[in-house]
Amino acid sequence: MLKWKPSNKKAAICFTIDDIHPAKSSDYYEAGGDLENGQLGLVKWLLDRHPQLKVTLFTTANWREISPKPTKKILASIPGVRDKFYLAKRWPKDKMNLERHPEFVKFLNGMQRAEIAYHGLYHVHKGLKIPVEFQDQSEEEFREIIKEMMRIFDSSGITHAKGICPPGWNAPEALLNPLIEAGFDFVASARDIFSEISKDAVNNMSGIKGVPLLYPTTLKDGKIIHLPTNFQANSKIERAKQILDLSGLLSIKAHIVKSVFGYIAIDGVDELYMNYLDVLLTNLENEYGNDLWWTSMGEISDYIKENN
Repeated sequence: MLKWKPSNKKAAICFTIDDIHPAKSSDYYEAGGDLENGQLGLVKWLLDRHPQLKVTLFTTANWREISPKPTKKILASIPGVRDKFYLAKRWPKDKMNLERHPEFVKFLNGMQRAEIAYHGLYHVHKGLKIPVEFQDQSEEEFREIIKEMMRIFDSSGITHAKGICPPGWNAPEALLNPLIEAGFDFVASARDIFSEISKDAVNNMSGIKGVPLLYPTTLKDGKIIHLPTNFQANSKIERAKQILDLSGLLSIKAHIVKSVFGYIAIDGVDELYMNYLDVLLTNLENEYGNDLWWTSMGEISDYIKENN
């Protein structure tokens, strides 16, 4: 049985946020570029309110997505043809490259109790599923994407864990081997916020199907660790307690951007969501006390490697 948490802790909590990149409010939308004056300021407020809380910021190396939905409507309506084209305008290449945003990198590196991990190279793909970067590419194509993603992280000086939440949680089989070859420790490719909570619950929504919903596990004969997501803004507090009562990992998800061209992210970072999480975490602190391991995905991964 996988040992994934300290024996003196009943359960664990981690908090992750996707889509971190340098876009500012003067751009199409703000995704962290306004630093403490923007979305990341709200995240810091929550961290200050809960000194045990940690966050994993899944950050894109060279963000190019502008719209998550097709804007080229006629092209998008033609089956087959639409899969060969980008169906919305993209940022110019390297506009959001972390190497060009040293103040953004410095700010992330300086955030207390925040770790940075990978969230794709460009966060964009041809066809209807624009944000789902990893789809039908070959293993060799995935190797090149991963190589460039890692190069940018290293060159920018961003301090990071060796893990990835693939955009849209989509981690096809052909992606896993290149990740292992590149030395990745963990992948977070399962998000299910609706399946009923039980000890044997498995993921039936986004990402890899059939993996445990409450507990970390390993894939590819133990060569890479998998970590699930099971809670977000529209989840009830009772769901959180059910997970913790089963000695599980309460894995809370957010997205840094709340609104994009009329698309509203239910779990987007705003004052309302941060206030809800403030109430949730206060409730859990009062009820479970020291029984909880307040951790991060990178920390869980390190613990598993050291104790199994």
